[in-house]
Amino acid sequence: MTKRLEERDAYSGLTWVYVAARDVRGHPRGRLNAALWAIVLFLVGTGLLKLVVFLNAGAALSMAALSGLLPVLTGVGLALRVPFALVIAIIMAGITLYTTVGAMGSDQSIWFLVDSLVAVGIIFYLLEGDRPNFIYRHRYRKYSELSDEGAE
Repeated sequence: MTKRLEERDAYSGLTWVYVAARDVRGHPRGRLNAALWAIVLFLVGTGLLKLVVFLNAGAALSMAALSGLLPVLTGVGLALRVPFALVIAIIMAGITLYTTVGAMGSDQSIWFLVDSLVAVGIIFYLLEGDRPNFIYRHRYRKYSELSDEGAE
């Protein structure tokens, strides 16, 4: 384990314990669970769908690539447990929200809204979930502090 300054979780007040990336990869909780695999499949699937739809609609190649390849790369990064995939996921969610605002009033606005809600849910899980924090940020909350408080 690596030593860092004591950092507390903003919501629970529990201490974050940081571990080395090699320790995370070797730990059973360092593997993707069903929720993370669902996120990966969703991102890759919607990314490929967006790429095809945008290219068939005659959108600019840069728009199709940004809207389609970014979710695919994010999904692949999450599957490979690359920590930087979290940053890409946040950027992707921002782009999704921006696109939703731009699409308001169109015939497809409901699909953009659903995509935005799912993207925001994914971001909350990736940033606040125990397993994603362990896998991608190499840290976990020290829940033993809760039982230590009751012992005093």
